[in-house]
Amino acid sequence: MTPQMEAEQAVLGALLLAPQQLAAVGPWLEPGHFYRPAHAALYEALLAQQQAGHPALVGEDIETRRAWALEAMQAAADACPAFTPSYGHTLVSACPTSEHAAVYGRMVLESAVRRGVHEHAHRLLAAARAADADAEAVLGLTADLRAAIDRLADTWGALDARPLPAPGPWPTELSEEVARQATRQEEALLASLSAAPVELADLVGWLHPGDLLDGGHREVYRALAALGHRGEPIDPLTVLWEVQHRGALRDGSLTAERVRTLTRAGYQGQPAYWAEQVLRACLLRTTASRAGAVRLLAMDASVPAARLLGSALHTLRGAEAVQDRWRTATGHDGEGPSARGDPAVVRRGAARARTLTPPSAAGPAVGPSPAQRAAPARAPVRSTY
Repeated sequence: MTPQMEAEQAVLGALLLAPQQLAAVGPWLEPGHFYRPAHAALYEALLAQQQAGHPALVGEDIETRRAWALEAMQAAADACPAFTPSYGHTLVSACPTSEHAAVYGRMVLESAVRRGVHEHAHRLLAAARAADADAEAVLGLTADLRAAIDRLADTWGALDARPLPAPGPWPTELSEEVARQATRQEEALLASLSAAPVELADLVGWLHPGDLLDGGHREVYRALAALGHRGEPIDPLTVLWEVQHRGALRDGSLTAERVRTLTRAGYQGQPAYWAEQVLRACLLRTTASRAGAVRLLAMDASVPAARLLGSALHTLRGAEAVQDRWRTATGHDGEGPSARGDPAVVRRGAARARTLTPPSAAGPAVGPSPAQRAAPARAPVRSTY
């Protein structure tokens, strides 16, 4: 059994043994924070008995407390077939010390935080990697992940803005077909820009060299952008000369003949169209990479909840930078009309601001939640964090 499951059993056992402990746990621990439906059902039954003013909450006699436990077990069994009244006795025996219920509850909450981040990151990763990936859907799932992190930070009561090193390797592997398609799009972009360099001025603001997958293509695009910025003529020879000045021919990864081939291919359509295709491919690659990194962070049980939340926000910034440029390129500056007023969007800016604020100056990113105020209950227990 995992420590997470042990924590769920321990807090429920403590609440069955000591009903008064629910006053310290109930304000911030919710049934949805439990992983097992049977555990959630029992906790919901305990909360219902508390709301009904069960005599065990004020009485100390053993019979009243016994009725408290038996009634909760029966209610849970009625609500969830997976729960049996006999399992309640297993929960009681799994509790080391009933006075530590708040500590066990925070363990359950931390597991819920980790699980929530993992689930949202997994959905985003799957959407970005799908063969028929939709850029707008990916943008929406990124906003959902941001909003989920923000809600979890409010529940946990703290967010550590010091980012952890990104775990690796990041899941950026591309299929051969996807890589070939990206290469063809980049070649068409460079050829069309060489044939119609006047279009450069409209692209360089939102298409960056790093958006191109191929290293040689990035160097040729840098050369084109530099020549356009200086107002110099653009043709295969001037581009080759600029590439040479930038040292891109030195290591042999880019040859003069390849530069000539890329810039002599002729007009292949509107550069803006190909630029959008290149940026879209970069958006999907970058989002998949960052979502995968967040997922790996959430899978690491050694990372405390506040540090996980802050690091996840920091990791998403790279994907959101590309997504913001995609909105600019496609004429959806800001969040788009469908997103205005969406609480997830409203919270996004605040979440990013918390990521950028040094922890020494900011202190806790959010006000103390009930769960955070319960932290002093940890004093009798030596923490390993």
